Amino acid sequence: MTEISVHEQRQRAYSETEHAKRLKEVDDRSKEIDEKESRERTKTEKQAQAMQKAIEGMEQAFSESYIQGRKWLAELIAEAMTAKDLKTARSLEKKKHPALKAADEVREVRLEKKEILERAKFLEYVLKTYHEYYPALEDYYEDILNENASLVLDEDTNPDFDRVSTYISKEEYSKLRPSVRNQLALDNWKKRKKSNVEIGRMFERYIGYLYEKDSWDVAFFGATEGLKDMGRDLICTKSNHVKVIQAKFWAKHRTIREKHIFQLYGTTILLPMTKPMLRTAKIEPVFCTTTVLSDTAKWAAEKLGVKIEMMDMKFDYPLIKCNINGKNNIYHLPFDQQYDRVKIDPAKGECYVHTTAEAERLGFRRAMKYVPV
Repeated sequence: MTEISVHEQRQRAYSETEHAKRLKEVDDRSKEIDEKESRERTKTEKQAQAMQKAIEGMEQAFSESYIQGRKWLAELIAEAMTAKDLKTARSLEKKKHPALKAADEVREVRLEKKEILERAKFLEYVLKTYHEYYPALEDYYEDILNENASLVLDEDTNPDFDRVSTYISKEEYSKLRPSVRNQLALDNWKKRKKSNVEIGRMFERYIGYLYEKDSWDVAFFGATEGLKDMGRDLICTKSNHVKVIQAKFWAKHRTIREKHIFQLYGTTILLPMTKPMLRTAKIEPVFCTTTVLSDTAKWAAEKLGVKIEMMDMKFDYPLIKCNINGKNNIYHLPFDQQYDRVKIDPAKGECYVHTTAEAERLGFRRAMKYVPV
């Protein structure tokens, strides 16, 4: 047998060493993977336990009361949103040169931030609840905090107060003839910038005007009942046919959701239950809007038999109501207190006109008292 050279011996020894080294690397890598998987499993189990505990806590809180449940949820969300701050504080404490004072400050700020977030989230839930129970508030959303917006449309109930004086100067009021100052006040009212609430009211009036022109008896329910209108802005009647109308004058970028359709349908079903004289009437829900409906809202309207009328408002329609009340022919301006309670019946010679001069040529005068006493 040929004797193995020293060089070959060294080569074999080196190969065996390299092989052993590689085996150790593989074994170490395998142990590392096993340890990592074990840590991940432990972490996942802890997360699952925490989640289960959170779910149980939420169920317990909501079982006590809806408000308590929302408070609990607000606290949980605030805790999650400030978790990063807690991690920052810990890293400041554990770094090579610990910044303990800075860590304490971060913790204090975190607590203040958490408290503010809790309150903000809870208030958000409160507002959502208000919107759920009072959908009409959505119409006031953009105006509630607007100082220039008028949310109260019937500010004064003094029967001797003439609202014309609100829209013209004292000098104009004292010097101008009544018909002239009335027209000037109307012109100024029309030019005046209006809130979304006021424009929404005008849209309801415009729809009522169109129906009254077509000989429907119109009750401006939303204008006279306010938040108690139950989603009935107009109730229009002709013979045995009744239309319950909800009007939404919204910007084109906004979308009507199905909840509005459901509200209109529900209030239409309720109407004959509370008005026995309407139990044999043909009652139809009509949704009038200036913007689009979501696909779900369209589907709901079709299934529930809610008629959808897409329409724009013409702001130049005649606004003065000429009403015959017994022997009195009286006209009402759109800011007068009784404007929305007055009905116009063309068959009786009542009408809408553009100017006070036109109303007076037809034999109508402005009411002497502005609210019945």
